[in-house]
Amino acid sequence: MKLSFSHKLQSESDVRSIQSMEDHGFSCVELFFAERESLDEQTLNMIDEVSATTNLYLTAHLPYKNLNIASIYQYVRESSTDLLTKIIDDVSDYIDIVTLHTGYAQFGSGSLDRAIENNILSLAKICDRAGQNDIMVGVENAMNDRHMVGKTFREMEAILKGVDRGNLGITFDIGHAQLTGNIEDYLSRREYILEIHAHDNFGYTDEHLPVGEGKVNWNRVYEAINAWECPLVLEQRSFEEGIKSVKYLQGLSTETGPYFRLNLLIARIREAKTAKDLLHINSDMIELSESALQMGGTGSTINHIVSSCRDAMVCRMAELVQDSMVEKAGYPKFKYALLATGSFGRGEMSVESDQDTILVLDDGIDEKGREYFRLFSETLVEQLAAGGFDRCKGNMMASNPKWRGTIGELISHLDNSYERSVIMDARYIYGDRPLSHRFMKTLHNRLHMDPYYAQELAISAVKADVGLEGDSLKIEYFGDAEDAFNIKKYGFRIFSASVKALAARHAINRTNVSDRLWKLEDLGVIDATQFKRFMFAYDQLTRVMMLGYVHNIKKGIVSNEYVQPYLLSKKDRDGLKESLRIVKELQGVVSSEFAIAKSLL
Repeated sequence: MKLSFSHKLQSESDVRSIQSMEDHGFSCVELFFAERESLDEQTLNMIDEVSATTNLYLTAHLPYKNLNIASIYQYVRESSTDLLTKIIDDVSDYIDIVTLHTGYAQFGSGSLDRAIENNILSLAKICDRAGQNDIMVGVENAMNDRHMVGKTFREMEAILKGVDRGNLGITFDIGHAQLTGNIEDYLSRREYILEIHAHDNFGYTDEHLPVGEGKVNWNRVYEAINAWECPLVLEQRSFEEGIKSVKYLQGLSTETGPYFRLNLLIARIREAKTAKDLLHINSDMIELSESALQMGGTGSTINHIVSSCRDAMVCRMAELVQDSMVEKAGYPKFKYALLATGSFGRGEMSVESDQDTILVLDDGIDEKGREYFRLFSETLVEQLAAGGFDRCKGNMMASNPKWRGTIGELISHLDNSYERSVIMDARYIYGDRPLSHRFMKTLHNRLHMDPYYAQELAISAVKADVGLEGDSLKIEYFGDAEDAFNIKKYGFRIFSASVKALAARHAINRTNVSDRLWKLEDLGVIDATQFKRFMFAYDQLTRVMMLGYVHNIKKGIVSNEYVQPYLLSKKDRDGLKESLRIVKELQGVVSSEFAIAKSLL
């Protein structure tokens, strides 16, 4: 398999970045051209430079924005096709494989069948031109937009058979197939696949997350595709995220690697029959987290291990509880959705994180339905606790009537800024996904319309004291230690609150801190240098918190709030201090963004 990365080519800095790819284990690059425009002389010169100065195998992703090769309008269809064939001619000296998107049925008119027919006609013309240059054409399976052609494997196969050209195949986009629920269809038809696009998501939007950070079953996928002789193109939002994906895939191929072991744990969770089964797995999860830390894993690595296991545990236990209730009371007559909140919702759990859940109920639910879901929620929380997933100390769980209700009821129960802040991190886990989407849309609209909400978060973040003066940490007494540092109070909570305040101000609906930071950079709120520094602080703070937890638990203390700095390695201790300096920088960004002077608070 040729390991590849999808890289834009717009400037000399992109050329330099591509030239460094071989140092990171890549043997191929997909040159990514999204916009509807011909390749100018400067771009062609950059392609020539990449070809001349690297040993990378080159493929190309052709433009797709404002093009539609399946349009019912002849001019749109033909102009789209002509542009793509011209680009194929332009890159023919360098490229052996091109990828292009299927078209889409016209909004409000034209059937899907007609769009498929038009797609076939356009692709036949494109393939004939590409064939003259000995170029293979990979048509990419579509995501879950109802107007797109090629969402199902049946549609993709119909297109290939309709075009009937030997140089046409499929670019198998794993993320898109996750959204449409048909990954297995492609894994079983290797003969059609020319190229693979690898990225992750949670099953509802095309997020292009690093491999392993969503819900794709990568253990199953990698087992099937590892021996395929074709480019595996990582499609992440930055080259750094691509490197993260490489490390994840390397972990899958090494039996001692953390991600290989994580996928084995998740497989065991999916086969669990009782809470007792989960309790044994919970112990193995903690051991795996400690092992990953010893191997130099970051806090994000631990968050991913724990959150992935907790997600799987909740889904599996919800299935078991639902099955047991069906036997006693029948199937539920109303829709429901279980959502995670807090650190669970952000996907930033440490091994001591507890349950934070809410249950959204159908607007038309009656009293009998409410009783049904009371039993469901209470049993689920009880069984998860028995499986090692502790109850929320603040009782923010679906078993609490306050956090179980219709969309309107749940939002009306938000009594203060703290509860609004916690529920802002809500994320779908189980049940009816459209219902969860309606809840999230309503919630975020309500929060974004509140002129005081973001300001309250910002004031809280700016007024907090970071626990670093000069080069000295704010030391306290904890347990039997006189030199303990409260990393949550004086570091991580301030960092998280600052990011959340900026996210609320700019209507960012993502829950994960790193995702929020990425979106803030995308919107221009922070620049690329700040993004890298803030991500360093996030990773280092979460790593040190986990190291502190491991040390405390060995002394019989369950806490990840306190660490003993002088038991850390010099590298981690220096990293902690630098992270706290960065937290102060982030407070400065919030202070400037909201025009808050700390001296006036």
